[in-house]
Amino acid sequence: MAFQVTEVQRALKGADYPMDGKALADLAKKNGGDDDLVEALRDVPEVDGPNGVMKHLKGDLGGSTPGGNKSDEKSYKDVEGPAFQVNEVQKYLKGADYPMDGKALADLAKKNGAGDDLVGALQGLREVDGPNGVMKELKEHLGGKPGDA
Repeated sequence: MAFQVTEVQRALKGADYPMDGKALADLAKKNGGDDDLVEALRDVPEVDGPNGVMKHLKGDLGGSTPGGNKSDEKSYKDVEGPAFQVNEVQKYLKGADYPMDGKALADLAKKNGAGDDLVGALQGLREVDGPNGVMKELKEHLGGKPGDA
């Protein structure tokens, strides 16, 4: 059986390394781990941390993730344009007094030290009434389909 890395880590939450297979299996069982995973962990020699566990189980890791694409062909979202993290954007919009339009947001971001790519993206936004509106507008502004207004 193949195990997902997240499944293994969830089952070993609270592990106090170094641990041997019996201790790992007992912890996984206590944390509600799958019976097959518990049994596979019993065979693990003493390890110093999660990497040791994963190294030992590597032949048993993988499998499809729920909702995953079964084909070998991968499709990727177009990421040629800039992408911004929420915490990054909000840091540069500190002190915003909503509602604000794109020009006001861009001016504030520039004053707070934002890069030209973020400032430029903010300039094109409609008026928003809060941080969630900024992120929604940024997403639509940057990730919309060609021809979208």
